[in-house]
Amino acid sequence: MVGGIPAMLIAVVVVLISGGRPQASDRHAVAHPTTAPTRHYAVTTTTDRDRGLPALLPTAATRLRVLEIGDSLGIDFGDQLQSQLDATGIALTTMASLGDTGLANASYYDWPAHLVTLLGTYHPQVVVVFIGANDDQGLYVDGTAAAPGTPAWAAGYGQRVDAVVREATGAGARVVWVGMPPMANPDLNTAMQLENMIYQHETETFPGTLYVSSASVLSDASGHYETDGVDASGQEVALRTPDGVHLTAAGAGLLARSVIDAVDTRWHLSLEMTAAPGSTAAGQSVD
Repeated sequence: MVGGIPAMLIAVVVVLISGGRPQASDRHAVAHPTTAPTRHYAVTTTTDRDRGLPALLPTAATRLRVLEIGDSLGIDFGDQLQSQLDATGIALTTMASLGDTGLANASYYDWPAHLVTLLGTYHPQVVVVFIGANDDQGLYVDGTAAAPGTPAWAAGYGQRVDAVVREATGAGARVVWVGMPPMANPDLNTAMQLENMIYQHETETFPGTLYVSSASVLSDASGHYETDGVDASGQEVALRTPDGVHLTAAGAGLLARSVIDAVDTRWHLSLEMTAAPGSTAAGQSVD
């Protein structure tokens, strides 16, 4: 194993990135209105790792405390997740996603360090992570530069994912890691596939963690990038913005519902909306 990443995964990583390097994505965050949710079940990792964890028993009096972190795609998604969760009447969501951030460039924004503060401030029971679109860049591993897609990069990036999961679970929270969606740019898409393998591998090593694939609602039947989809009313809607990276309100709404469904299934909850989004007490937000 290299830095916690199995040798076989490293080999797959090298094959994945051999076709070229991703181009830079547009990283501007755009706030979107809420869309009506629809029922979709995401691909999840289910294991016996939750044995012994205390049950989650949210009520209107003791709402489920949820913290959402990520990049500008995390803002797209977090807006919808917050609206849908808080509309259940039994959840209170803090959205802390920040545009242009990621795990690779810790000198710009150190997510593990900021997460320590967020955990101490909000004491979440569930941490939802949707990050990675800005991470196809070099990083330093033990003071040595590692190029994107190399085994050293995969090992170093895995350590950073591990740090996020370890901090959250160590604080008593469960972690839901949402994989990056397919991207329109083939090279960027390849980079996201690499990252998703690392996210899934790292989350599988901790109790109380869940990996959810966003491709289950943001791709076509073959798992490829898809511009449009169908909403709850059966109408065709745009899922992605023209940049081929970010999510529209409709796409983010579908993904949020999918993640909520996965959480319901994994931890035996019933997070159904009891009111229109925005009609219950608003969740907190973090600058």
